[in-house]
Amino acid sequence: MFPEERRQKLISALEQNSSMSVSELVNLLGVSEATIRRDLNELQHLGIIRRTHGGALLASPSKFEPTYVDKKDRFLEQKQKIGRVAAALVENGETVILDAGTTTLQMIKHLKEKRNITVITNSVNAIAELDGDEDLDLVMIGGEFRFSTQALVGPLTVENLRNFHADKVFVAANGCTFEEGLTTPNISEAHTKRAMVQAGSQVIAVLDHSKFGEVSLNTIIPLKEVNVLVTDDGLDGKVQIELEKLGIEVIIAD
Repeated sequence: MFPEERRQKLISALEQNSSMSVSELVNLLGVSEATIRRDLNELQHLGIIRRTHGGALLASPSKFEPTYVDKKDRFLEQKQKIGRVAAALVENGETVILDAGTTTLQMIKHLKEKRNITVITNSVNAIAELDGDEDLDLVMIGGEFRFSTQALVGPLTVENLRNFHADKVFVAANGCTFEEGLTTPNISEAHTKRAMVQAGSQVIAVLDHSKFGEVSLNTIIPLKEVNVLVTDDGLDGKVQIELEKLGIEVIIAD
């Protein structure tokens, strides 16, 4: 079992039981006490759990993955602006990859204005929105369906993505920091988004300002792999300067 997968299972166990002892986690996951303690230290460092005497409990429910329904209307106005500006970066004739983020979904209605583009996506909602547009080729990536995010993910999705070569990849995330990069709570989502990035020539992150300073369990990519960031005017000016120092083109949607 990979460390990220083990930690995801540890978090799921804490979600179900509120708090657990080290010995309970050892028995559940079948690893040594030293391994569990290292995992707990790492998760506490990320702010996901809080150590207690002999065990751990969840630090904050906000560190975990909200469902698609929970996210879709949060900062909706900002996401709509970001979606419009991000879609404008797509040129007629290009092939683009869209992940299943709620911010990425806001690009869809604007992509319908494009000509002769190919959209590759794992988003069930994007597929529903784009179906029937004759000026657009739609490629649905197979995989395991996650109801909570309305996304297709997993080994099959990752394997399929290896066959594609896109001009641009648009990726959303649950968190973004200089230390951890773009992050997401679920390991399968992280692997899928990472495979998307590897399939594209240009990586464009679409994040509203609330994602900055937040950290989730799994790193998608470090910030050095992001070429362009589209965000809203709530982004702290000092953060923008530091992002630009990394060579990232920051576009403010207003």
